[in-house]
Amino acid sequence: MKTKLLKTFAIGLTVFSILACGKPVVGPNGETIINIRLMNEIRNAGKVIARFQELVKDDPILSMVLPRITFITGGSYRDRLNMSLIAQERFDLMFVGSWQGLRFFIQQGVFADLTEFFNNDEFPGLQKAFPPDFVQAKTMYIRENDGTFRRGIFGINLAEFFEDTRGLIYREDLRRAHNLPPITCNDTLIKFFETVIEAERQIGNEWLGLDMWNMFHLDTPWYWGKHYGVFAQDSTNLFGDQTHIYIGLSPDNRTVLNAVVAGDSPEEFAKMPPGFQYDFITEVAVARANRWNRFMSPHRGTGQLEFRPFLAVYTTLSGFESAVREALDRTPNAEFGFFVFDEAQRNMQPGAIVSDMVSNNWLVVPAWSENIYLTMRFLDWMFGSMENHNLFHYGIEGEDWIAIGDYGFKQTDISESQRFVMQTYSFTANPNFIRKSEFVLSRPELEKRFRYMYDMSAYVLSPLAGFVFNPAGVQTEIANVTALSNEMQLNVSRYDADVAVQRIDRWHREATRVGLERVRAELILQLQEFLDYKYAN
Repeated sequence: MKTKLLKTFAIGLTVFSILACGKPVVGPNGETIINIRLMNEIRNAGKVIARFQELVKDDPILSMVLPRITFITGGSYRDRLNMSLIAQERFDLMFVGSWQGLRFFIQQGVFADLTEFFNNDEFPGLQKAFPPDFVQAKTMYIRENDGTFRRGIFGINLAEFFEDTRGLIYREDLRRAHNLPPITCNDTLIKFFETVIEAERQIGNEWLGLDMWNMFHLDTPWYWGKHYGVFAQDSTNLFGDQTHIYIGLSPDNRTVLNAVVAGDSPEEFAKMPPGFQYDFITEVAVARANRWNRFMSPHRGTGQLEFRPFLAVYTTLSGFESAVREALDRTPNAEFGFFVFDEAQRNMQPGAIVSDMVSNNWLVVPAWSENIYLTMRFLDWMFGSMENHNLFHYGIEGEDWIAIGDYGFKQTDISESQRFVMQTYSFTANPNFIRKSEFVLSRPELEKRFRYMYDMSAYVLSPLAGFVFNPAGVQTEIANVTALSNEMQLNVSRYDADVAVQRIDRWHREATRVGLERVRAELILQLQEFLDYKYAN
């Protein structure tokens, strides 16, 4: 399927390349229209755009710019994105998620290189919102088919933080009701599950412990391995979330030692950094099965319903508020806590998060846009001050929202039919313009955790930041191995430990048959060429 998509896109781009974009689209008063397409519902943007026009009426350039914002819901967005890029539709700014083919499109030269607009005194708003460390993190290194590289900024990363904290929302009221210690580690979480499930069963309440459709990075080296030269991240995760690839680097981060997957031979793991010279990936899968499966629905991942409620549910820190509000609709008197998966992040240690320091959400400018300069001038204004940013992030102050101090907010009682609604992750999110909700501000421990996630000192830039894999030559092999990974769902971990090992062994045999080794060799080659180029430039 992936190969077919690549071919379809390449053929379509050739066929439709004859479609000239023509002159810029002009508004009713002679303004240049900036066409912006975002993902998921936007409501009542007209009043915000009208306020923008009022604020810039004396600016000789921006007064002649008219933003026009449209949206497509998430379920249809990727297909429509592909169609729009093939047809070179007249959009000047678009949302693209990393999971929607961002790196592939960049590889194909579909998006404009915006490097000149950053670290540029002529664009002080962008300079303020995207300081040098942010610019460095979102700079990508594109390997051409001939092995050469081009470096550039091919999108604007949208984030208030550089990695969302993953964890569990759990029933804090039940923990206290059963006189259990605070949940501060895996052991206390397990004790919570064991005690509450048994005690509640005795009084006729049937609970399951943990609700997770995917194990994500729970009890894996995804986080802590990076502190020891073992890296797994989205840009190298070629087979999807069901099969993580771990990259071993030398102590100076300049040499690729190996790339390993579950089920590899001892010879492959022997090339990895000290402490990882055995099949630690399978060991993790077995340990997770032994530790957590007894608390989960035996039907998870099968499509069968499970009517018993859970004591803990997966969420991210950014999604905690909405998860609590949803849970309170069902159990109004409940109280909830948040347990963080990664120990270093749980303890809020400086430098705990080794990361690309980019999110999955990007704004891009199609290379054929006639309005690149004006589009960037508009973004320069929007990111130029807290007030400007707030307008497109929250709406009109006093009408849609009210400030709480300098860095808080709450929504007004305006009717839903009149309220401005913006999916901020797809347009405005930026770490320099953060206001915390009334919900977060009223919970000191939660607010402290948000402060940590926003703090730059929590992060270390990964040496693999900026890497973009060029799939030319191994597209079929990647598609075949990915299909196997999705079929066996190794990361769902609903299997007992012995079954998990059997499935890993089977996956590895079949993946080897359909091209695993070719992909491994190409990934190592491209990673080494990337590091050589990056350190030389």
